[in-house]
Amino acid sequence: MARPGELERRILDLLWARGELSVREVRGLLGDDLAYTTVMTVLDRLHAKEAVLRRKDGLAWRYRPRQSKEQALADKIVRLVPRDLHDASPLLEAFLDRAEQLDDDALDKLEALIRSRRKERKRC
Repeated sequence: MARPGELERRILDLLWARGELSVREVRGLLGDDLAYTTVMTVLDRLHAKEAVLRRKDGLAWRYRPRQSKEQALADKIVRLVPRDLHDASPLLEAFLDRAEQLDDDALDKLEALIRSRRKERKRC
């Protein structure tokens, strides 16, 4: 049996990979013996959570992600960080430790983003 939220994640992964899909298309791509109503319920739940957008196409709904996978992950991370964090050093060090496991291009991009943000702050 799937853990709660696992089916939501799988469906979002499909939408991120494929774009806009109907309930029938999602059900077919999952490759499971899931009932049509189960997939429809999960997509309705994702819509209620504002994770997906939908539009009417004849009698059916077509669903697409509200934001990119990267933006969704960034939003999730931001929600985890306490607003009243007085010393961000441990958090930043943990992030850097993880970022160092990526390739040098990722670190170069991070460095360029920091420089860019500093320039923007100086202009304001």
